Amino acid sequence: MKKQIKSFFLKPSNRIGLGVLVTLGFIAGAIAWQQFNNVMDATSTEEFCVSCHSMETPLEELKQTVHWSNSSGVRATCPDCHLPHDKTAKYARKMQASREVLAELSGKYNEEGSFEEHRAEMAEREWARFSANGSKECKNCHSYDRMNFEKMSKAAQKAMKPAAERNQSCVDCHKGIAHHLPAKKADTGNTSKFEALVVNDIKPSQQYYAKAIVPLFADEALTQNIGHLETAAPVNAVKSTDKGDLVELVMWRKDKGFGRIWYNQFGKNITDAVLTKEFMQSEPQYTVLETKEDPLTGLTWQKVKLPVWIAKNQLISDVNTVWETAENVYKTQCSTCHRQPHVDHFDSNTWIGLFKGMVGFTNIDDSTGKEVLRYLQLHASDTAPNKEEGK
Repeated sequence: MKKQIKSFFLKPSNRIGLGVLVTLGFIAGAIAWQQFNNVMDATSTEEFCVSCHSMETPLEELKQTVHWSNSSGVRATCPDCHLPHDKTAKYARKMQASREVLAELSGKYNEEGSFEEHRAEMAEREWARFSANGSKECKNCHSYDRMNFEKMSKAAQKAMKPAAERNQSCVDCHKGIAHHLPAKKADTGNTSKFEALVVNDIKPSQQYYAKAIVPLFADEALTQNIGHLETAAPVNAVKSTDKGDLVELVMWRKDKGFGRIWYNQFGKNITDAVLTKEFMQSEPQYTVLETKEDPLTGLTWQKVKLPVWIAKNQLISDVNTVWETAENVYKTQCSTCHRQPHVDHFDSNTWIGLFKGMVGFTNIDDSTGKEVLRYLQLHASDTAPNKEEGK
């Protein structure tokens, strides 16, 4: 009996005709394929998407936008934007979504505030996907070819025509169009992302750079705070003791008022250090190395030298990593309104106003913003790399 059962399942053609087997196989395959597509369709609806508790938040945000309610009555659903329409890409996205389902089932977003805590991570994943496929889902409705630029405002034409010429990804300019942008990261203050680059044993007469915002002191005991260095500001090492490091500032200042903001180069508002008002009122004994008048403003600038103390382990020797990090942030974050200009398109002073106008549309924290601005200024049209601070 066992042999007969085994033979039936392993060699069905011994009992059933080949034609019948092929027909049964075709029917079974058709049923399986239909059921597969039924599951795919059922999990590709807005009702399925918002059945997860965590999706209530983005759904409410969507309801406040023109994609939900508008004069034409056409509404974009969750799958319209977040599910590729091409079958192969759709199946791949479904596989990736298993991670999101697991996160929901594991209670990752159950606690109050947990969705906001992970909003940036989720948004960046979607932005990366849209950037990679050229915002294909957006362009199913918003095709450059079908746009009538003459019906747009002048400002919109100025942005959209170049975007159409490059077939630019929509998400480059329209992050936050349907859901809130992630909250800005908290300012990290003296915490540095460049800790791994810190030089523990500085050598006299060598040039180093501040790893982050570094407090400056007038005394070796580090009790008299006199200001701070900006991230990647250059200093010359003098000596190191058990209590701190003595370094020398060689910078430019405007001989006007207290002159407490010290700059990287003559005539360029690239801040290296900010000294306290009290310290500058005390008539500190800095050395004036050079005096020049700025022909553009008529202001007198002084190149000055001042020895100061800093806490140990505050300096790095490789400033290239700072620039690479800042460049990456600039390229990925600073494209909310338009394609970001090339870094040497503007001079160092012009970049100040331009960057302050852009950074408000991003979630860059204050300290990172200063690093990015410094990168832009020191690689601008009038500040050649390696001139004073290195690339």
